[in-house]
Amino acid sequence: MAISTISTVDEAMEFATLAIEKGEHDKAKSALSWVLQREPHNGLAWLWMACCVPDEGAKSECYRRAAS
Repeated sequence: MAISTISTVDEAMEFATLAIEKGEHDKAKSALSWVLQREPHNGLAWLWMACCVPDEGAKSECYRRAAS
């Protein structure tokens, strides 16, 4: 599956988790951003996004949003 073929949140989440497992954090971040544009309160997407951001401040923000 390519990121350009994603059409549902479920597909994007699957794409992102597989990309994270492969160490492809930029691809995962793109898919998760797509999800969060559609579902800004998706706690699971925020938790996965924390795996994709490099600094602790950004990770903390992801965790804060996941808990909201």
